[in-house]
Amino acid sequence: MVGKKKSRNASTQQQPSSQAGKNGSPYQESAGTDPADLHPDRLSSDLKSNLDRLKRDMGGSGDIVIREILARNFGRKVAFVYVDGLVDPTSVSEFAIETVLNEIKQFASEAELVEAWELERDAEEGRKEGEARYEAEDELGEDSHGGYRGITSEEDRKFLQQFKEKALAAGEIYQISDWSKLYLHLLSGDTLLFIDRIGSAVIASTKGGERRSVTEPESQTVIRGPREGFTESLRTNTALLRRKIKSPNLWLEEMQLGRVTQTDVGIMYIHGIVDEKNVDEVRKRLSVIDIDGVLESGYIEELLENTNKTIFPTIYHSERPDVIAASLLEGRIAILVDGTPFVLLLPSTFNMFFQAAEDYYNRFDVGSLIRFLRYFSFLIGLLLPSFYVAIIGFHQEMIPTSWLLKLAVQREGVPFPAFVEAFIMETVFEILREAGVRMPRSVGNTISIVGGLVLGQAAVEAGIVSPVVVIVVSLTAIASFVSPAYNIGIAARMLRFVMLIAASMFGIYGIACMLLILVLHLCSLKSLNVPYMAPYAPMIYPDMKDSMLRMPQDYMKKRPKLISRNNPVRFREGAMGNQQADRDENEPHQTQDPSEV
Repeated sequence: MVGKKKSRNASTQQQPSSQAGKNGSPYQESAGTDPADLHPDRLSSDLKSNLDRLKRDMGGSGDIVIREILARNFGRKVAFVYVDGLVDPTSVSEFAIETVLNEIKQFASEAELVEAWELERDAEEGRKEGEARYEAEDELGEDSHGGYRGITSEEDRKFLQQFKEKALAAGEIYQISDWSKLYLHLLSGDTLLFIDRIGSAVIASTKGGERRSVTEPESQTVIRGPREGFTESLRTNTALLRRKIKSPNLWLEEMQLGRVTQTDVGIMYIHGIVDEKNVDEVRKRLSVIDIDGVLESGYIEELLENTNKTIFPTIYHSERPDVIAASLLEGRIAILVDGTPFVLLLPSTFNMFFQAAEDYYNRFDVGSLIRFLRYFSFLIGLLLPSFYVAIIGFHQEMIPTSWLLKLAVQREGVPFPAFVEAFIMETVFEILREAGVRMPRSVGNTISIVGGLVLGQAAVEAGIVSPVVVIVVSLTAIASFVSPAYNIGIAARMLRFVMLIAASMFGIYGIACMLLILVLHLCSLKSLNVPYMAPYAPMIYPDMKDSMLRMPQDYMKKRPKLISRNNPVRFREGAMGNQQADRDENEPHQTQDPSEV
């Protein structure tokens, strides 16, 4: 082995520098050159150089903590680096720094001390060997001899392996020699350990910091059901889902999106139930996203949609773990983004935005009635003001004479036509609604309710609008809040003004034409290549058992046909408890010997 080293060095010295640069390896130009000088993205074997570069790249940030330790027994220095506020202080002190200090104290035997000085003596020769071997290293950080990139000698490799096994008690330990990956771990809450004369850093998992605890979600409240909701921590959210689905087939794939933010994004699905084509499509769409930052799931929601030329949401989002778990069991795919409690679901259908978790916790008749009321309320919020304008302006013959006379008396003195009345009141209510959302929670609801009553009463007394318009707009506003999905209500609010304009121009015929266009538009939409209006268009009769009405559990034996093609059966024959009880009641009871059991 020594002879090979000498022959390699001798041949290197005999080559002219110009010829070496022309024929290939740049290491032949200078045997003592630090490989980090030739590969800027690679760590240097000099501890001071690594720390200086880290301080320079981080701009001397005050939250970067660097603690250097002189390990005389090791014959070298080590340095811990972490970001204050992103790490768990207990993990850093007990499982990283304290364990290393204890190992240093126990490392003072005579033989180990001699070995440490031998490492220092052979360091220069090891660096030369590592520089020549670096050309054969692959992208994973392993060299041609199966070692790690940045390890300059076999002795260093043994030392680092021994150091990792004995001196660090963290749960997860990595080894990295690339600066780009190093910064990603550092800014994710891990602790870096630099060792002098080793061009590689050891990563100890010490993620922590302040996080919001698991609380009840505010956007999707229920009377009966779990009270826990997702948080802004990706790992907490995945843990909540794994508590719901204790199956090894619940798979999680993680990636980073955002050139600057490097946000963690997770793809979660149940292997064996999900359609693999849908998973491949989600991977493909996420892989082509090139954006500087992802701060919320809404950043990638718009980029994952089949089309953005629609006001209807084609991707469902929720902050309830039970809703996401139930969707995963149907064969859907969940996309979790670090920093937000809202999880995306693909593929999504129009029917999902009118379903709530509570529908399945109550009896089927109660759930069916409430779900039907949601659909009816959606139509009221969409069409009631436009129907009022159409009847008052074009179709007075549809109103009984006594009612028509009362409406005429109420509208006497109002200077505006019905369309302008409705448009003014709708605009005022939208302003009040937005103000209530943006104001502090303690006064937001008060502004929405009291403001609407006061302004409505004042507008009637001033003769700007008629009392009927106030009633119509109030019913419309209340109906728009019935939908459990907030974003589908926004679509109805936007279309309401379009319907008003059509009704003011063509009456009921204008409303009918707009409804026809709306239905055609909805039927043309897709979510992850699944028809948005399924199971209505195309008509899938088995899936309609869980659409506008919710049938009993034993009727819904199969998963949605277009969602899960591989494993369609979710409810097997004879699984109902009452059926099993009836069967046991009819069969004669037999006493079984315990030994047979």
